[in-house]
Amino acid sequence: MRTRGTGTTKVALWRRDSLEVITSDVVAGKSPGPEPPAEWSTHLRRLVEASQLPTQGPPWWTPTNAYFGNVETRTDTPAYHWDGMKRLGRRDRPLVFFQLTLAGWGHFELYGRPPERLPPGTAFFAVVPSRHRYYLPTASPGWTFGWIGIYHPYLIRRIAKQVAATGPVLRLSPSSSLTALAIRLVRGAFQKDFRDRFEVELALFEFTLAYERLAHQTSDPAGERERLLEALRSRVLATPRRPVSVDAVAAEHGMSRSHFSHFFHERTGLSPARFMTEVRVQEAARLLVETRVPLKQIAAEWGFANENHFGKVFRRFQHSSPAVYRRSVA
Repeated sequence: MRTRGTGTTKVALWRRDSLEVITSDVVAGKSPGPEPPAEWSTHLRRLVEASQLPTQGPPWWTPTNAYFGNVETRTDTPAYHWDGMKRLGRRDRPLVFFQLTLAGWGHFELYGRPPERLPPGTAFFAVVPSRHRYYLPTASPGWTFGWIGIYHPYLIRRIAKQVAATGPVLRLSPSSSLTALAIRLVRGAFQKDFRDRFEVELALFEFTLAYERLAHQTSDPAGERERLLEALRSRVLATPRRPVSVDAVAAEHGMSRSHFSHFFHERTGLSPARFMTEVRVQEAARLLVETRVPLKQIAAEWGFANENHFGKVFRRFQHSSPAVYRRSVA
């Protein structure tokens, strides 16, 4: 591994740098800051207590296996400013930050949009690199927050996908699952009290899933998305040999094709034509796995024009031919 001329490995340097973060002068509790609301004071107090006993962590605590974080109070308006397109060097790896306000407030801003004020209970995900910035405005009395940074490539992709769909900013209650998991991770950044790297990864996955669940519930509080998808799925399954057209489904909803397509996409994020084809491909894939029915028969049973057409559509969704798919899961 590369060194900085001292013979020290990158991992050792990362662990040392992570320790410097959680022992720096900006750690909350080391200097006066804004008063937290009563409902967030317990979380802040526990993180401040954890910050008083920081540890560098075990040898396996690396950028890939773990994460880093801190609880900070910032009152240095000119100095605290992060730009998502300027904070990485050419060889630095992408990462994602999560930050939760516990007292005071700051600003988060997407390029070209007005800044959004982040009071206690407001959090954001910052995918780096991406076109955003967050900072401490001059009007703020200070900003106290907990944060973590994640390098896990798979989780970064999932979080980035959710951020693109529902936006980076979210509101949390002190008792929410995502809040509890975030506080656990910030505390763990100081105490390194995980049994091993697998428990760390599990905690990061649980945190990501809690975020996705909350984003889904917030964007679809009445469950309209799932009802639309299930209704269209049932419609496809009702006539497997005769694929239903978007025009027909639109007419059943009393809409034109373009109106229904827009309506469906706006509520589900999906094209109705693509979703219906995907349902047929999924059912065909199930037959490939569970039976030895010939490909020609499967194609006919799920409304594909012929075996060749079935193969082309199947490859588009599953990235392999039906025959290869069947062999790979046999």
